[in-house]
Amino acid sequence: MKSIHSVHCLPQRGFTLIELMIVVAILAILAAIALPMYQDYVAKAKVGAAIAEAAGGKVGIDTEIIMTPTMDATKTMAATRFSKPETPNCTLSVEAANEGKAGITCVIKGGPAGVAGKKITWSRDVKGAWTCEAEGIVAEYTSATCPLKT
Repeated sequence: MKSIHSVHCLPQRGFTLIELMIVVAILAILAAIALPMYQDYVAKAKVGAAIAEAAGGKVGIDTEIIMTPTMDATKTMAATRFSKPETPNCTLSVEAANEGKAGITCVIKGGPAGVAGKKITWSRDVKGAWTCEAEGIVAEYTSATCPLKT
């Protein structure tokens, strides 16, 4: 015969406070590692986009400079074929073409502190060769195509 005093124990449900605290600590450690890596990734992507956007005007300048090696800044900007001096990543300006030399500068808009407001400059020499320099940007965010200005 069964005892009246027998009690069925149900399995414990839920988490203890210490288990929850351990999970929160692990998530905090992962976030502390992931956030700087993500910001570095965003900074590198922003610089890469700025380099590409500014480079988009080189072909137009090359085309116009053959016919008119010296142009004022307005004509040089028109030669880039940028519809406006603002792109999603850059505020663009140009160096007026002078005897075949010209330049396109991108001031980076937005992004992490290491790249926001910094400059990417494409410069054309009299022979038509373009070089790129990054100014004020942390070296790890630049690329081989656009090294840090020395």
